[in-house]
Amino acid sequence: MSKPPLQIDLMRTLDEQNINSSIAFEAMHTGAVLVMDGAPYLRADGGIDRPKVLEQLARAIDRVPEFHLKLMSSPLGLTTPAWVPDANFALESHVTFDDTPTDLSAATVAQVAGFGEAVLPDDRPLWDVRFTVLTTGQIALGSRMHHAVGDGEWGFSVIRRFTTAQAEPADAEREVLTLGRAPASSFAIPVHAARELVKSRDSVRGVWHEYWRKPMRKRVKRLAARNARFAKEYWIRRTGLRARMLPRTHLALFDVEVSSTVRRAAKLRGSLTDLLVAAAMGAVDDDDRGVDVLVPVSHRRGNAGVDARNHVSMVRAHAEPESDLKTRVAAVRSIVRKIVRGESDDDIAPGRLVGYATLMPLAEQPVWFGEAKVDRVVILPAGDPRSEVSVFGTVYGDTLSVTVVSRLELDVDAMADRVRDALAPASAEAGATSEMPGGNQADRTSQA
Repeated sequence: MSKPPLQIDLMRTLDEQNINSSIAFEAMHTGAVLVMDGAPYLRADGGIDRPKVLEQLARAIDRVPEFHLKLMSSPLGLTTPAWVPDANFALESHVTFDDTPTDLSAATVAQVAGFGEAVLPDDRPLWDVRFTVLTTGQIALGSRMHHAVGDGEWGFSVIRRFTTAQAEPADAEREVLTLGRAPASSFAIPVHAARELVKSRDSVRGVWHEYWRKPMRKRVKRLAARNARFAKEYWIRRTGLRARMLPRTHLALFDVEVSSTVRRAAKLRGSLTDLLVAAAMGAVDDDDRGVDVLVPVSHRRGNAGVDARNHVSMVRAHAEPESDLKTRVAAVRSIVRKIVRGESDDDIAPGRLVGYATLMPLAEQPVWFGEAKVDRVVILPAGDPRSEVSVFGTVYGDTLSVTVVSRLELDVDAMADRVRDALAPASAEAGATSEMPGGNQADRTSQA
């Protein structure tokens, strides 16, 4: 039998920033929790049926080939690291079970997602999952993934591949996953990079021009930084930089009816994303310079960048001092449109940068993990834990679920209340929201 072909996927230079130090690596863990019906996967004694769950998980993982890949460093840092198949991949090493009934709340959701454990090991695929029995009789499928694997939009594609539009019987036919093989030596990585460069151009002159298109000074700095990692890590330990860069955070969660929120956004002449970002701006104290929030903008247009794991840029949205909600919505909509059109935003004076906000739709109809219907989705986003506030909204079915993260010394519950009131004040007054009160995350040092 012939050997499978070599599989080498070079990491993009921008993605490498997410792993260039232990601080960056830890900060850029993302998380998700899928709350699903427990009946199909619980034993009579209330514990999780591990073999049945592992069988379904294996079927789901095979729909995400990227989850079988790990990072391999290039020798002497000649290129970015590369994603290669993990020859020692073992599903069980990525899975944890907890049969202790747990109340899912803002105080426990990070733990349920797996953030009570050490950071993801960098010698295997950068993800893990945790199945927890909930006090409601449901099961929480918590997961962690490193942002280097993919951005939010790509991560949501993983959830869609993990799940199905209808219940998937336990005896459903399993697709056979075919992968290439990892190189026997890391020296294959720069050779692969050189071959890809030559293949991308139709002449020696084209190759020469492409190589020298990027300044040599920048290439040398990147090479030096890769080879000086040990010095950077020594400095981090010596100066206690981790404690300053990764302060402890806590979060609040709430749900609102998406239809009423969409109507409110339309009334303010904006999209649901515009409204969420504007609400995040109003969650903190105003500033005489105005308040700024970073907004991820995807560059996937048509088929452009559809295969890229990370293909977004951060747009800095600005609200002038004492702006009301309608004015902030208009400001957000204007700046995002400018960036999408490729126009400059240099005419806007920056205000106090307080954090970031974004919204990602998951599915309009319920999805299933095997035979279990998914009832709720909670996202724990990656970001700078030093921020005053980070807001992530997820649309699943007729519900908008919002996660608000802040530093431990700030009142995250008050911030969440302001965001909720901006999104749907009428439903809040009518008691239509389902809130999980905020709680300190003592073991959590970064928002995932």
